[in-house]
Amino acid sequence: MTTDLFRRYGNLLRSDGTNQLQRLLPALEGDYIVPDERSFSDLVEYARNVAAEIRYYDLSGQSTGDWTPFVELLLDPASNQLLPTPRLESVLDARADWPPHLVLFLAFVKQFQHLQSDLNQLTQKHLRYYYETVLGLQPRAASPDDVHVVFELAKNAEPTLLKAGTLLDAGKDANGHPLAYATQNELVVSAAAVSGIERLVMELDRRGNRRFFIAEGFTDIEGPSKFMFGRGQLDLDASQRFMTEAPLGFAVAAPILNLAEGNRTITLLAHLAAPPSPVVEQSFENALEVTLTGARGWLPADQVQASLMADDGSGKPALSLTATISAAAPALVAFDPALHGSGAAVGRPLLRCLIKGESGIYDVLDGLVVESVDLSVAVTGVHALVVQNPDGRLNSGQPMPLFGGQPQIGGEFYIGSAEVFGKRLTSLDLHLEWKSPPEDFLDRYYSYFDNVGGLTAASFQNLFVANLDLLYGGSFRGLVTQPLFAPFPTDSRTMSAAASAFTSAFARTSTPYLEQADLEQPEAFTAGSQYGFVRMVLAGPARSDLAGNATSVPFEAFGHGAFPRRYANQAIALSQWTVGSGTTKPQLPSEPYTPVLKSLTLDYSATSSFVPGDVESHASMLIAGPFGATRSGARAAARLVPQVEGQAALYLGIEHMQAPANLSLLFQIDVGTATSAQVLKPGDTTWSYLGAGDAWQALASSGVLSDSTEGFQKPGVITIAVPREATLEHDTLRSGLVWLRALIEGAPEGASKTVDVTPNAALARLQPRAGLTLEDYEQHLLTGLPANTIARLVQRNANIPRVRQPNPSFAGRVHEGDPEYFRRSSERLRHRNRAVTAWDLERLVLEAFPEVFKVKCLPHTDADGAFKAGDAALVVVPNLRSAVVINVLEPRASAVLLEEIEAHVAGMASSFATVHAIQPVFERLRVEADVVFSPGRDPGYYASVLNEDLKRFLSPWAYESGEDIVFGARIYRSEILAFIEGRDYVEPSRGQPSPTW
Repeated sequence: MTTDLFRRYGNLLRSDGTNQLQRLLPALEGDYIVPDERSFSDLVEYARNVAAEIRYYDLSGQSTGDWTPFVELLLDPASNQLLPTPRLESVLDARADWPPHLVLFLAFVKQFQHLQSDLNQLTQKHLRYYYETVLGLQPRAASPDDVHVVFELAKNAEPTLLKAGTLLDAGKDANGHPLAYATQNELVVSAAAVSGIERLVMELDRRGNRRFFIAEGFTDIEGPSKFMFGRGQLDLDASQRFMTEAPLGFAVAAPILNLAEGNRTITLLAHLAAPPSPVVEQSFENALEVTLTGARGWLPADQVQASLMADDGSGKPALSLTATISAAAPALVAFDPALHGSGAAVGRPLLRCLIKGESGIYDVLDGLVVESVDLSVAVTGVHALVVQNPDGRLNSGQPMPLFGGQPQIGGEFYIGSAEVFGKRLTSLDLHLEWKSPPEDFLDRYYSYFDNVGGLTAASFQNLFVANLDLLYGGSFRGLVTQPLFAPFPTDSRTMSAAASAFTSAFARTSTPYLEQADLEQPEAFTAGSQYGFVRMVLAGPARSDLAGNATSVPFEAFGHGAFPRRYANQAIALSQWTVGSGTTKPQLPSEPYTPVLKSLTLDYSATSSFVPGDVESHASMLIAGPFGATRSGARAAARLVPQVEGQAALYLGIEHMQAPANLSLLFQIDVGTATSAQVLKPGDTTWSYLGAGDAWQALASSGVLSDSTEGFQKPGVITIAVPREATLEHDTLRSGLVWLRALIEGAPEGASKTVDVTPNAALARLQPRAGLTLEDYEQHLLTGLPANTIARLVQRNANIPRVRQPNPSFAGRVHEGDPEYFRRSSERLRHRNRAVTAWDLERLVLEAFPEVFKVKCLPHTDADGAFKAGDAALVVVPNLRSAVVINVLEPRASAVLLEEIEAHVAGMASSFATVHAIQPVFERLRVEADVVFSPGRDPGYYASVLNEDLKRFLSPWAYESGEDIVFGARIYRSEILAFIEGRDYVEPSRGQPSPTW
């Protein structure tokens, strides 16, 4: 007894929900009760039985039997019984020579069936009379279906206007009626196309630090439909991530960074504006990625030191950064898009400082604004120099006669370099390595003097001095005068000019010492040279320095002028000298030493300072944003890290668009794929355009002319009025495109996924042709218009050769027939528009929303599936046949539909009840089995066939109409095994196959 009661009423305790196919009660069906159920054969049989009761009288008035022979021709000869209706109909159709009396009788029976049919409609007529006349419930009228279409402009055609009401050709329906759809709004079809898609997502890591991820375009990793704004990446496996860390930070472009060779050290000191809250001093070199524009691409620094100082001496904070680059690294060059990617056209070398997302340093640097920047460089080992002596230009890679073959006082040696001497130097070191110098200059030149009184080797050697002068503005300014040789002449000699030397050189004039940012590498020193050189001028020994020692032949420079006369004098004296004369034997002078450099290198340091945004400065500061860098200035404060707005953003780059113009974009939304607890709603999106100075300008609310996506929750068209101020030239994003941005403050998963974004889109609605009404399109409205049916206009237009219809039509509804009318009326009488029981809630939703296939009510359950008295959760499954569902194995209703359901039943439920519309939870099943295919079958091909067959077996409702989706369904391993073995391409198993999941 208990078991029987459970079977009878168990559905009340554990309902599987209700689908659209289960709503019509059997009692409401037209054939549930039929007053006259007799078929055609039954009527003939009735006549035969009556004929057996009536006597037949011949012409003489004698009774000769009954009337049964009248229908004998209709009997089965084998059984002598009347044939059933289908066979009887076939027999009647097979002959054309039936006897007249039988034909008249059968014609009477056929006519009688008309009256019989009318009588059998008594119950339906009674229901219709009661519902329609007595209760006043009227059948619903038909409503046309809508469709989204995309127009394509012919090549080289001018933008073309399509007025509202333009008809589109959709062929004919099953009944041969012509189908045409009329556009609902005016549209100017242009050559605009979506050429660039970028996405940005902000995500908090487990420490609460903000991290930013970007993606260019849509990726295959995301599946058939793509995340509209992207999604968080930190919870994904590395193989599943389709977004990368955004390169955020700053960059400095300055001519001082033009460093071609040597060991290079760059120091940056950014003086910051006082922030609202005190700065905490800290070092974070491991949190930064410092790179520079190298000759072969971005060049990472070998070593980095970085720290944030609370006080730089002026009471304000500062950022200190030091980067070193070895001599083995390539040259630093000006920014080149071909080498370094897109970005601001600065024409200077760049030092770029990007934060590492995992460091969490973004929140430390966010809000810090740079007021001024001090740059300094220190370089050692510069070899690539222009060298020139009085005889002409020399090769720095070969021995170099410093002052020519005959050095003289005032002899000049020029050293040129645009890189070095175009900067504002603070020190300069020339490293002179001599070729074969004398080990003792006094010993070498001893014979040049009449006496060496007062001379020592060191004092004589120090008389060989040179002046070091800097060419600036066409004139040379003296820096230092120093000896040419080291204490040990064979050692390298370094001539040094410290910062004080440069200060003194310009202190005597009113001309400031400035860097020459655009100085070109000189070929050679000429009289017209203005900058780019230093010179060494031989200044000693002069004649006066050795006047008391060289009385007969004056000595100066390196003795090349004195050598011939001194040699001649000594030779004569030697020829006249005799042993025993009591005098010292005269010595012939050695050949004078010609100073030749074996190698020449220099070291230098230089400084440069600038204020970000100063248009007069040769240097500039750039803000490295997610997609590129832009100059700081009046429109953008010089921040250490960019200010990233919103929690997620979608960037659309439109090509072939000339603003101002209206842009209609079709978003092919995969409904029901929003996974965030807080889905986007209309008005949650802020649209902007990229204007002058790479500044985003928000569109006014009137700038979004229409939006039918309901917050990116369902397929729809968004029409945007793009103003004239939208520019085509950008630094942060690809130039040549008009860029639009959709910004949201909520979670990116609050938007449903999308398949594509297409311009030149419009909504079109079914337009009955002349002489036809919507009732004539009932069959079409039942099935809808398949995708890709519309391909052209009714009236051809050469400028629009093609029309595309990406998705099936939607929102159409047929005129309410008797079954639907009776079903609705019957349910209306039971629930009375009051949502009291689970039965009421399910029927109310299914009636109001035909796009819903099934609803299951969970009493006393909140939106998260937890028990809560007074709440009710409605699990909603959309109709796969009337909705655009990308993943048919997991159909989900759109967030808009769920909200509409909640709003619809809220007014019918008790004020003490809260009704939630929620998505179903799908359990994924993975089947693994060892399968042997039949001999001759291609394993690769039939493996995919079996996989597809398994999907159809496990989820039949995804492929066939009329199949129910059962909540909590069970599947046994034996069923799956039997199904697999039942395939004709699978070899029956001989052992124990083991499908697992």
